[in-house]
Amino acid sequence: MNAKPSKLPKFFQDCVVAPEEGLRKAVRSNTQILTGFATSEPVTFFTHVWDFMRKEKIHDVRIRSALVLTPYKLFLGSALKSKGLLPGVADGLSLSLLASWARAINAATRKVESLESLIRHYERLKRRNITFTSGFMSPVLNAVIPDTPVTRVMHPDYIGRNTSRLGLCDMQFLHFVDAADAMGFDPDGNVRGDTFVAVMTPPDADGLMSHGPSAACNGEILEHILDHRDADVLLYVNPNYPFTRGLPDAPNTTHIDRFKALAEAGRLHVVMDDGPVPAIPASRFDKPQRSELTIAEHVVNHIESTGERTRGRALQVGFGGTGVLAVRKLKESSWSGRCYTEMLEPFMLDMFESGKIAGSHIVERDGRRTLLDGKIVCTFALGTQGSDFYQRIDNNPAILLAPSSRVVIPEAFFYGMGINNALAIDFNGHVNTSARDKNHYSGVGGGAAIVRGLARGGISYLCMKSTHTTPEGELRSSIFPFMPKGTPVCYTGPDMCGGREGARSYLVTEHGIAELSGKSQAELIRALVSVADPRFQTFLKRAAWREYRVRV
Repeated sequence: MNAKPSKLPKFFQDCVVAPEEGLRKAVRSNTQILTGFATSEPVTFFTHVWDFMRKEKIHDVRIRSALVLTPYKLFLGSALKSKGLLPGVADGLSLSLLASWARAINAATRKVESLESLIRHYERLKRRNITFTSGFMSPVLNAVIPDTPVTRVMHPDYIGRNTSRLGLCDMQFLHFVDAADAMGFDPDGNVRGDTFVAVMTPPDADGLMSHGPSAACNGEILEHILDHRDADVLLYVNPNYPFTRGLPDAPNTTHIDRFKALAEAGRLHVVMDDGPVPAIPASRFDKPQRSELTIAEHVVNHIESTGERTRGRALQVGFGGTGVLAVRKLKESSWSGRCYTEMLEPFMLDMFESGKIAGSHIVERDGRRTLLDGKIVCTFALGTQGSDFYQRIDNNPAILLAPSSRVVIPEAFFYGMGINNALAIDFNGHVNTSARDKNHYSGVGGGAAIVRGLARGGISYLCMKSTHTTPEGELRSSIFPFMPKGTPVCYTGPDMCGGREGARSYLVTEHGIAELSGKSQAELIRALVSVADPRFQTFLKRAAWREYRVRV
């Protein structure tokens, strides 16, 4: 989107290759590949890499990524194109902003032909030893193979598993703040990959190239490689990406001359690209589930009714549909304040442009907090397909994208207000945001650091649908006496029930709001049962008495 790109220097022009040649440089047998995260995922690379692997008989490749936003053939084969697949007929797994894709992928596991196609693709990946490491899974990797008459006979070893339990996707346990180090480098500081695949804007008139809608960990990985020249870089230069800036000591830009030494070492390969910017489906918020709307309404009504506590705070919203719906409803409310968030989405930008959000802040490296009036700080931005969101942040000096290592730190959320999402909670206050039973579903992301930050004088809303459906169609409560065996715990009881300096923590379901802060276990159990689905309240009350002699 750069209006005045500068001419590419000769050393850079000499590194320009055709798209297939770029794949040939990066994708070789017995290699490990790092890619950009979320809205910096290399769309053109992922679109063509599986066909290239098959054509060239590539094997033994590990791809390290996180939050892949688009259902590429590399991850799903042709499962979504199989005859008879009707997107939207799967269960209500719409916590994710990628709900329409999640439903389509889950639907594929319920159609015989689609399911066979998906399993055949998984088997091809296994034969070639093409595997993934993910710090935050998405629907392209988390579909669970259901227990059906067909799978019992043909694929019994696949039943109840997704890629994280099939030897295809290796979950990388990390907090978002640590993503660059955990995903990008080993403990000795060596880069974890033979090639880093990234997307940047063309250089502007000053020679600066931007990472576009995501800072996350891209800049830190790239700068390391530029300094040490210890990996190849396959760089897609895309004029469709918005040009964004960062902080003075953590810019979201790199001068094109920084690539010269890497080019001279023969380790820079450039593809001039015109692919789309990653975005969520345009219809994501057109038909939200009733439960999602109700949860969002509960959050906003509570924010308004406690305005003496909530107004003026810095608002944060996590990666999840329910939280974003709450922000959309806040646009119409009387609330006003500030913003400090890991993810910037269209409704938050609307509130900023309308004046309801006055600015943001940043925590300096020495620990001081600096207020930034008229600015928004985030670590990535996510728009909807076909909207003008990316045009609005392009070359916008008010939008600052900084690395997750600078943004998603607990102290930055002190005294703030967060709206985040959960999958399950139990009588110990343990919260699961990242898995369904033993199958990894997403990741911890920035949630744990944010919740710990809000525990100092902040307000935390944890949004959760009171029920969910298993792959076999069984309806279950999302409130458990104890987490199902094998379920990862993302936040603990002290995170939910502790806090200081007047911090408040709430669980919000479609059945109401339960305050958790300051609660003993007995009080916590009663609070949880009060917002459980009525169909499961008797079961939970009996469990409360059986396990802890708590009367509800």
